[in-house]
Amino acid sequence: MNENGKVRLALTGGTGFIARGVLENCAGTGLPCRALSRSTRPSWAGQAIEWATVCSYDDTAALRQALGRAKYVLHLADDPARDNMRSAEETVRACDALIEAIRSNRVDGVIVASSVYAAGNRGNGESSYALAKRTIEQRFLAATDIRTVVLRLPPVYGPGGGGGFAMLSKLVRKGLPLPLGAATAPRSYLSRRNLASLIVAMANAGDDAWKSAAGRVFEPSDGVVVGTRDLVHAMAAHIGVAPKLLHVPLGLLRIAAAATGKMELVSGAIDRLDVAPVGELEAAFGWRPLERMPESLAFLRETVSRS
Repeated sequence: MNENGKVRLALTGGTGFIARGVLENCAGTGLPCRALSRSTRPSWAGQAIEWATVCSYDDTAALRQALGRAKYVLHLADDPARDNMRSAEETVRACDALIEAIRSNRVDGVIVASSVYAAGNRGNGESSYALAKRTIEQRFLAATDIRTVVLRLPPVYGPGGGGGFAMLSKLVRKGLPLPLGAATAPRSYLSRRNLASLIVAMANAGDDAWKSAAGRVFEPSDGVVVGTRDLVHAMAAHIGVAPKLLHVPLGLLRIAAAATGKMELVSGAIDRLDVAPVGELEAAFGWRPLERMPESLAFLRETVSRS
């Protein structure tokens, strides 16, 4: 516990990929933390991590009790499905329940983990995923009595991660030919280790920093950009295989993606993805990325050695 018996950071979605990195970093740095989850404590969560199981994220009373005397809250849970399974009403209901619990418990500040695609101008702007993320942002920012900082995240990668990044690394590991030789558009990424260090920096920041940052939207990243072609080469070097790239015109890739319903996946490999300068977060919370590509891909080598 920190001053006045408060847990410094509570987060929702405790069993998720990002949550694990944040919780382990909190435990490693001595930051008192608590995970809220609909699941019971996993084996990787050490005793330094408090654990609260909730039946539902739209139960305000349960959330209020689980949050306890947390000083800051990181909202990761209820990550909306990309397949339209989650209704807008469910998203709003869960947001409002957490907002009310946060308000009742007088939490000092909230970090909302969103997505760069919530901005609506980056290829996936009108997908159900992006729309749901934007709804979550809007609900929290509209609660002006709560200090909210939104983090619009680019693809987050690291050990145990999923999504397009993990899929690409698996294809590289298998030595399959990839039609991405022309995919040179710069794209931004964020390692889980960098994100975890940012969350700890925010939880340790002073009151003045939170006053200045409240209501703002930030876009954290590793601070470098990389094209998918070069990313494949970097992945292959860490995995220990020879990259196999085919130079297929991007126009043909787009046509094939549209015909097969894979436009979002292909866009995530070939389209440019820019984010705001990392200097904005340094100015606000004194944070700088701890690692950058290609060094941050070392976990791929470790994954191969364990397989």
